[in-house]
Amino acid sequence: MKTVTGEAPGRLDFMGGVADYSGSLVLEMPLSVTTRVTITETVSPEFVFTSKAEGSCTLSPGADPQKAPKWVRYPYGCFLLFCAAQRWRPRGGLQFVITSRVPESMGVSSSAALEVATLRALEKFAGKTFKGTGLARLAQRAENEIVGAPCGLMDQLASANGVRGALLPILCRPDILGEPVKLPAGVIAVGWPSGVKHAVSDSPYATARVGAFMGRKLIELGTGRKLNHAAELTPSEVRALAEEVLPTAITGRAFLKRCGGVDDALSKIEAQRHYPVRAAVSFPVEENFRAELAVALLRGLNSRNQADALAALGELLFQSHVGYSSIGLGCPETDEMVAGVRQLGVARGFYGARVSGGGSGGTVVVLLRQSALPGLKKLARKLGRPEVVIR
Repeated sequence: MKTVTGEAPGRLDFMGGVADYSGSLVLEMPLSVTTRVTITETVSPEFVFTSKAEGSCTLSPGADPQKAPKWVRYPYGCFLLFCAAQRWRPRGGLQFVITSRVPESMGVSSSAALEVATLRALEKFAGKTFKGTGLARLAQRAENEIVGAPCGLMDQLASANGVRGALLPILCRPDILGEPVKLPAGVIAVGWPSGVKHAVSDSPYATARVGAFMGRKLIELGTGRKLNHAAELTPSEVRALAEEVLPTAITGRAFLKRCGGVDDALSKIEAQRHYPVRAAVSFPVEENFRAELAVALLRGLNSRNQADALAALGELLFQSHVGYSSIGLGCPETDEMVAGVRQLGVARGFYGARVSGGGSGGTVVVLLRQSALPGLKKLARKLGRPEVVIR
């Protein structure tokens, strides 16, 4: 029986996060922890999915993915879309065995790792490969269309194309990859789990996403300027917009009456909900600026300016963290963790920190000197947070 294995890493969202769907530049780092998917052909025509964490599930050919357990929809959705995209079908049944060291619901893209690993295994099994960013795009479709999570393309691109030990710049318009940029010797970025689980399908993320597209539409209507992405604007341009053009907040009903809808199929506007449209647009616009500045700082590092550049880079992380709270994606636990890093300070080797990924819990990314890692674990004990460090 034919057997193949695909593997893909989780990712650390250094900067950018939920700005991806607004066309921002984001900075992502693949982790050392990975997910593996092993596919074996079987005599039986069924599709069997086995996970040490979730158990086992058997689906008959043609089974509706929406009736499968959520964890199965990721690999099964990838399989269905792969077959359609590559015009291929297996001769019989398949067994998918999933093993993963990527923490789930911690904001390090366990779902993207599973999707990319599944598609890599399918490429090997079928002898059909994707070109360019095609694999990542299909993985995103599985999450959007089959799982029902309105994620951008950032996570899948980072898992499929990242380079260990370096930040991968991705301009999410939608998939322009930049040259990886390394951190200076002795300086690392790590993930510090908060212990608070989150999901991108939950209300705070969905509200922030919808608010960003609503804000873009309001700006277009009020200024007559057509935007492909909200992040095409500069921070100063958004700040200069009058309240009549871009209000602080607006109900779904009032927005629909004024604009009719948004240019995003994944945005579902609820009539009674209040959307923080100014903050929802301001965050990705400012995050894009911060990410561009972060890349410039890192590419321009030398022995004379390193200390100042790293301190400035840390401040960009702190600013990004505050931005998450402005669009409703903060939480007390991650606020406390970031405040603890700030208090330790540059003198002790701690440059900056921010909540990452979809926010509302998950993982805090910390930029620090490698020699300061014991101090981070000491802080974790003091705050009662997990001492685990993800790299």
